[in-house]
This record gives sequence, structure tokens and C-alpha cells, in this order.
Amino acid sequence: MGNTYDLIVVGGGPAGLMAAKTAGENGLSVALLERKKSITDINRACTMMVLVLNEYIFGERITFNAKDGRFCFPVNGFSIRYDGPYKNLYGWQFYSPGGKCIPFGNYKESESKGDAGRVSVVHDKSSFLRCLLQDSENHGEDVFPGSNVIGIVKDDTTISIKTAGGNTFSGRFVIAADGTNSVIAKKLRFHEKRDFYATLMGYGWDILGSEMEEPLSLKTWIGEDKPTSFFFSIPRAYSDEYAVIGGGFNPQIDYESQMENFLTRGKFSSWFKNIEKVRKLAFCENVYAPIYEPYRDNTLLIGDAAWCQEIEISGAILCGWKAANAVTVALADGQLNRKGIEPYSEWWKKSVADRHDFRDYLRPFTMPAVMEDEDIDFLFNAVKGPLRSTLHAFTGGEILTAAIQELIPMIQKKKPRLFDKSVKFGTTPLEQLLKDGIQTGFPNR
Repeated sequence: MGNTYDLIVVGGGPAGLMAAKTAGENGLSVALLERKKSITDINRACTMMVLVLNEYIFGERITFNAKDGRFCFPVNGFSIRYDGPYKNLYGWQFYSPGGKCIPFGNYKESESKGDAGRVSVVHDKSSFLRCLLQDSENHGEDVFPGSNVIGIVKDDTTISIKTAGGNTFSGRFVIAADGTNSVIAKKLRFHEKRDFYATLMGYGWDILGSEMEEPLSLKTWIGEDKPTSFFFSIPRAYSDEYAVIGGGFNPQIDYESQMENFLTRGKFSSWFKNIEKVRKLAFCENVYAPIYEPYRDNTLLIGDAAWCQEIEISGAILCGWKAANAVTVALADGQLNRKGIEPYSEWWKKSVADRHDFRDYLRPFTMPAVMEDEDIDFLFNAVKGPLRSTLHAFTGGEILTAAIQELIPMIQKKKPRLFDKSVKFGTTPLEQLLKDGIQTGFPNR
């Protein structure tokens, strides 16, 4: 086939592969362009979770059919194949600098229920991408790995994508699924009116031999190593390894040293005293406010390319499916314009941009910017858990905020200075809380 298509998809992650697969199933001619030479390789830090299985996310109630190997999206009426390994997750533990824990869910109770008690599952993302890629190729899509996109131009009838290798691909629509550091968003100047919050960087390891309590869970540590930083741990689906990742909003920090301190001298170093470091992990991404109107010049931005930071696997799949169907209808109706893809834009605004305030997700990680370690320890110790079970970042923030608000009368009486800090933390604009990240980051507009 030549280099002219109904649809060009840029980005071979979950959102882009889902868009290509769906468009191919709908009968469109599709080109998928991916920068990596091996689409299924995972070369950066990733938690590899499918969120969430015990509540709604972006208007969908996802389920996992382990018997047939499918993730199901029953509200929207589709499912996707997954034949790789998985493990159930039964909780989320959130730790203060001094090691005080706020648990989301009763881990032991959930674990005793088996599949019925799981909050989510971890999967092997490489297998996940392989299944999507195979199903996409089965419908005749042309896949071009190693295609580094460097330009995009629209004329009267088509939109063209140029790659570093000198190839040009033309299509009637483009779906940009090239992640938080989206080249397409930059080239089409979507970033010009987006608020920039920080360059988020981090470093970590896949490890063997850890001795963590309640191991089948997501663990988050906040602010243990000043300045503002955080750490995550999550089991891998394909082995006895765990990913331990640390990072923060200031690229001037030596996060490799912070990770080493956390593992060897931190409050929970006893969990890691006998570990074997298997694989080094890292990530670097810019954090912007979401794009409210994700369409320009016959191009749709989907997934993390238009979101704040991590829309997660679930959101990516939904975006890819919704966008490809919107493009299919637009082509069938002969409406190759903004009006043609309105169903996607309306869904994006209603189910993503208006449903969740991205600041609720970012704000908990800025707590150390306002409070001392002992203040955070006091709050975490005062919250009587377990809180409602969740692995949803936005729901978790809402639940935690509500639990702390119930403590306000006690805090005001016993610790008036902490009360003042709590008010400041809750009312200070995010731009002020992340001012160091804004000043030291590199927005790359």
C-alpha cells in the first residue's frame, strides 16, 4: 500500500494501538507510526496496572475475565484480549515520612476473598502491547516501527506526517497518541496555552528478595527524603520481582542518590536488606494542565498527549476506542472537520476533563512543601483507617481529603499551627505549591 491512508496513528502505546486496532476493525486504512524499533519493549519505569476493577473510572466499569483472557469494558460494549501473566492487587498503603500508614482497603480481608476481593491487577505490559499489536495487524493496518515523527502539515484535503527517515505519510485524519512528551502537541502548538507545572523525573529498580508486608499491593511513600519526593512499589506480574521507583518535581535533584538512601537507610530499609537489583528504571515527563479541546487541523490528541500526566492503561484504551470510532463516523458522514469528531470531544470533556480535577491528583505530593515531616506524621496517624478501598488516584485524593477534613476541629484545638498549615495546603494554588518545579523544569514548548 502507498503512504496515503484514511487515518494515521502516531504512537504505539495502549492508546495508539487501540485506536489502530479499532479503526482497522471498522474498515479504515490505517498507518501506525511508532518511534521505538520494538513496539512491545518497555524501556521506562511503569507500574503496569489496569485501573480500576472495583469502581468506575472515566465512566466505565472495567472487569477482567481471567478465564478467557480479556479486559472488558461493558459500559461502552467492547473487550480486549490479554494472554499474559497477571497478579491480583488487594490494597494501597500510603506512608508518611515517619512511616505512618493510611491504608486504602483492608488488605487481609480483601486477600481472603481472592478474585472477588481484588482492587486491580498488575499485568505484563509487553504482553499487553503484543496482543493489541497482533490484533491490529490482523486487520491489515500498516505498522512502521522506528518512525520518529518530526513534522506535521495540513493542506486542503489531507494532513501529512514527516519522519526523521525522510518518509511522508498522508491521511485524512491523524490520531496523536504519543504520550506526555507529545511531538504532535508541540508541533501543532497545543502547549502554548497550557499551564506548565513541572518536569517529573524519577529513578528506580526492579528488585528480587524484598520482604515487604502485604506484598500484593501498591505502596506509596511521600516526603521521606527532602526536598519533595515520593516512592512507589508494586509487584511484577511475570516474576517475583518488585518495581521500586522514586522521583519528584525538581530535575535538579539527584534521584538516584535518593533511591539509594531510601533502600539502604530509609524507614523501611529492613524490607530491602537482601535485595538483588535486576533492572534499572527511569522516567522523565512534563506535567501540563490537560488540553480541554483536543482537536486541531484534523488531528485528535488522545491519552497522555492531552492529559495531565498518567491517564493509565484504562483511560488510554478508552481514548483509543472512542477516537477511532469518532473518526470512522466522521469519514462515513463526509465531515472531515471539528464537527465530525464532536462525539469524541464531548466524551473527553464530560468523562475525563470535567469529571476529574487533575489538581486533586497532584496536590497530595506537594504536602511536604507546606508541612514539616512531623506534621504529616501527625495527620497520617490521626486518620483512622482503613479508608475505602481504591487504586484510583482521583478517588483516593477525595477520600483522603474527606478523612482529614473530619479531623479539622481536633487539629484546630490541639495543634493550631498545623491547622493554619492545613488551611494553607488546601487553599494555596497548585502553581504556588509547585513553584520550584515550574522554575527548574524544562517545558520544551
